[in-house]
Amino acid sequence: MSKSDKEKQNKEKKETTINFGALEALNDKLDMTIERISALESKIDEMSPDLHDATGSLNMTLALLRTFQEVTNVATIFSPSKWIMRLRPDVNLDAIERLIVDVLTREGPKNISQLTALVKQERGTSSRRIIRDKVNDMIGRNILEESDEGYGRVVKMKIDVKKLSQ
Repeated sequence: MSKSDKEKQNKEKKETTINFGALEALNDKLDMTIERISALESKIDEMSPDLHDATGSLNMTLALLRTFQEVTNVATIFSPSKWIMRLRPDVNLDAIERLIVDVLTREGPKNISQLTALVKQERGTSSRRIIRDKVNDMIGRNILEESDEGYGRVVKMKIDVKKLSQ
């Protein structure tokens, strides 16, 4: 495979990346918005029952937001880290560890520098030292393992999400 083919393939992978953290944040914002619209609707009804018909647009907006929220809930369910935690109750992952699992499941084996860059891309910030510490801890907990592939110390998933779900 030529260098330009590899670059094109990497670019395509980056374009199809799903940021589960952003979906969860969006879901939280939707929760808050739905609550506020419901509260507004209740206040309008209390102030004047005659204005009940005027709340029709609020009802429609509320229905659309709830539908959109369901879509974001379904999308976050497909996060590999969430599957692992559901199917293996002994595995408990913090936010950074979930990102590490999601990145490694999606992108395959990576060295610490590559993993740090990908976590930074997902999260906005990341520290190589923290990623290294998390990886060492996850290796000790049999979630990740070292691999002979690539340059430097390369890690990959030890838990196979596909096998867990069977």
